[in-house]
Amino acid sequence: MLKPAWYLTDTDWFAQLADAPRLHPDGQAVIGQVAELFGDESYFNPAKTVATVHVMLLAAEHLGDVITHTAAQHDLAQLARLVGGLNLVQAHLTQIVQGLAEHINRHAFAGSATIPAAAAKALTDCLSQAGASGEVAAGYLKETHLSMPR
Repeated sequence: MLKPAWYLTDTDWFAQLADAPRLHPDGQAVIGQVAELFGDESYFNPAKTVATVHVMLLAAEHLGDVITHTAAQHDLAQLARLVGGLNLVQAHLTQIVQGLAEHINRHAFAGSATIPAAAAKALTDCLSQAGASGEVAAGYLKETHLSMPR
């Protein structure tokens, strides 16, 4: 769950789905299955973490292809929804990276207590900087979203 932050829009992205284009019923069913798989009541384990990153990468690659090859098929309302969604994705990634930095700093991962102090500090510093940069990226997406014509 996202923590409130300066770089988040006030827009309820999920509330906008009622007016969004929909996939065919089989595609919508897959989205429902993915939502169930990653829902709040689901289990956590390394295999599910790998699956989560796999799904995120497939989705990111698809979005890259869409923007590259079919931009003219999307209107400004869809662009606003996309930018708002990317703001949320960036915010999630930012907070995940910041959480990783905290976990490394506290030696929360199995085996991380054996990492030499200098290496743990370097990892924590790099992840913290990535988190700070992520905040800036999310902030720019927020400003873009707020600037979109409605």
